[in-house]
Amino acid sequence: METPYMPEQECSMEALAAQLRQPSGATGKEVADNMYQSNLGMIRESIAVLSSKPGDALLELGHGNAHHLKEWLQMDPNAQYTGLECSELMQAEAIAYSEEEGLSERCRFLFYDGYKIPFEDDSFDRMLTVNTLYFWNEPIALLQDIYRVIRPDGYCCITFVDALAMDQLPFTQYGFTKYDIARFTHLVAQTDFTIDAIHTREEEVINKMGDPFHRNYYIALLQKK
Repeated sequence: METPYMPEQECSMEALAAQLRQPSGATGKEVADNMYQSNLGMIRESIAVLSSKPGDALLELGHGNAHHLKEWLQMDPNAQYTGLECSELMQAEAIAYSEEEGLSERCRFLFYDGYKIPFEDDSFDRMLTVNTLYFWNEPIALLQDIYRVIRPDGYCCITFVDALAMDQLPFTQYGFTKYDIARFTHLVAQTDFTIDAIHTREEEVINKMGDPFHRNYYIALLQKK
């Protein structure tokens, strides 16, 4: 996650961290646009690893402005998508985008509290979340609830930047829980999920000041057996 732009009056690192967690207001829209650009490579790689089947029911946590959705749904004209957000602004932005792109019949966007997945057991085939893990208040409970709504033999894909790379970003000292492989595998071991694979990726992104930022990140594929 590169450092997004914020107006001068809201440029403190703590304010930036709050916007990354839960975008709001005019500043939130700008932060979300920047996050979309910086996260797009991670999202594309994660979708490829998730490897959904034709007609799958897809769930995403923390979809942001959802500008990646058209590209994803073009891969399967029969896929049905559900997005969950803790930001009412992002929910509204995603709904507007889906309507503009003619996707509203194939997707729905709901607001949730970040603790409980509001669906029945075995509702989805595939679940995706990119760069949200740091903000989970009760990660074991939430991951176990994701397990509940995934169908047997279904997959959950969680993508996150390595803790050492996150340490280079000053805003991550405010409300971010950072993960390396060891911490993440310990988390998963406390749930019913099985780790199918963890893929390592590297990429260079450019921050607002034009400086390169190198980050390692992980795409973890978990299975419900």
